[in-house]
Amino acid sequence: MNEICFFDMDKTLISGNSGVSFMRYSLRRGKTTRWKVLKSMVDYVRYRYDLLNMEVAYRDSLRPLVGIREEELVQFCQEWFEDAVRPLIYSEARDFVHQHLGQGQRVAIISNATSYAVAPLAQYLGVQHVLATRLEVRQGVFTGEYIKPLCFRQGKVFWAEKLARELGADVGRSTFYTDSITDLPLLERVQDPRVVNPDPRLRRLARQRGWAILNFLPPKGA
Repeated sequence: MNEICFFDMDKTLISGNSGVSFMRYSLRRGKTTRWKVLKSMVDYVRYRYDLLNMEVAYRDSLRPLVGIREEELVQFCQEWFEDAVRPLIYSEARDFVHQHLGQGQRVAIISNATSYAVAPLAQYLGVQHVLATRLEVRQGVFTGEYIKPLCFRQGKVFWAEKLARELGADVGRSTFYTDSITDLPLLERVQDPRVVNPDPRLRRLARQRGWAILNFLPPKGA
């Protein structure tokens, strides 16, 4: 039995990018500006082509949170999930999650999104473990910093290994579902790499290496 089943979030469990979705929802709620939404979309395109400096982009995106109470973001993310994210969940992805859980396997969502963005999805799917970028909080408010490393590239391996140690598991005997070439370090670390709706570079690599390629259909209305 594989030790842990890791699932990426964006374009793997949900159809779309959670960061762009969050900004669009924030605009509707009067929490951000059209310019910042446009910037998030440009950053997403740069990310898809592996041209984005993620650390710089992340710090810039966290500036509006400085001084905001943690409980406010928790509530806002729950409302955003119910309104905008839940309709984007791939039915195939939900089935795979439930299949692994039904077999008694441990399942984790591992994402570069913040833990606040991932938590409602994990709760909805019945997933116990969330590995995501963690934000620094002091006296109940955000400082605008994140806890290193980002859950991105090699950082995903770091957090996956940390969870495995805590569970007495082995990442090298685990499964990982993802869509992005930026997740190559963890794909190469696990025993069973599975690519979902992969970007062009990852699709080519998966074919070369004989990795499973899954094509999930967009949810109705997504």
